[in-house]
Amino acid sequence: MDLYRQIKKNFILPNAYEDWKEYRNALTQYIIQETNHVSLPLSFHANMTEDALLPSLAIIGAGACSDFDLSKLVEHFSRITLLDYDEEALGIAIDTYHLNECPYIECKTISLNGINDTHYEDFCNQLQAYLQHNLGNITASDFEDYAISLIERIFKQLKTYTIPLQKDTYDYICCFGVHSQLQAMFSYIYRAFEMNLKEMKLFDSSLDHSRFSRALQEENKRFIPLLHDALINCSKQGIFFGFEEKRTNTEGAIEGAHQGIQDIKRRQLILKETSLIWPFLPSENINYEMSIMKIEQNK
Repeated sequence: MDLYRQIKKNFILPNAYEDWKEYRNALTQYIIQETNHVSLPLSFHANMTEDALLPSLAIIGAGACSDFDLSKLVEHFSRITLLDYDEEALGIAIDTYHLNECPYIECKTISLNGINDTHYEDFCNQLQAYLQHNLGNITASDFEDYAISLIERIFKQLKTYTIPLQKDTYDYICCFGVHSQLQAMFSYIYRAFEMNLKEMKLFDSSLDHSRFSRALQEENKRFIPLLHDALINCSKQGIFFGFEEKRTNTEGAIEGAHQGIQDIKRRQLILKETSLIWPFLPSENINYEMSIMKIEQNK
């Protein structure tokens, strides 16, 4: 297994489906309660079937859907579309809820920001090659500079990337825990190198990720408002956002989620807010206070 695959494997939470049961049930029930039971299409006529009148739903960054019970949602919507760049995770979602033969579920493999496994793998391989060729002749600052140059090159290449969401495609959209993940893999890969280099004492303790983290933050500031524009344009009746407002019993904002909350708050939107505790990793007592926002739309 190559280095990136090893790192990605550690990024996955194997017990998420079991650990998030109560959260999943509460979140699923909330979505059902907060959506209209009837969608009136432009082609409405008196003899339309009940299924045709049900609203449609898109789950952005669906992954394995450990936080949404698809078996319950599928009864409430005419069609559910799962969107994620990770095709394998989408397959797990379909298998988990035994929906392989369901005609009302579709999976779309897309990347919101254009970044995919190839970018992450290249980033990982280039960092590894850089160390192999230069270790002993570089400082911790040199390594961070090189890592920053790699991600900035990717961000520059993708500045003209068009978010693959079309106008008025879905009645409702769910986007939960996505903002904090937009740059999370780059951060996770860099921290894996950082941790190993410190343990091997190849660099002194001055190695950190502050400048690298700021580069990721700047990209989030640029991209997140564009993402919100695309989601608002894409939905007809409403959008459900879920942001990690903070980790319980700790201080500090969550990267990506913080920018998402700020951008939604600055817009003049009809909002309905609530909150839930997300037991992200109970074995290590990691929980998040989720700020849930529903944007009402009437198109």
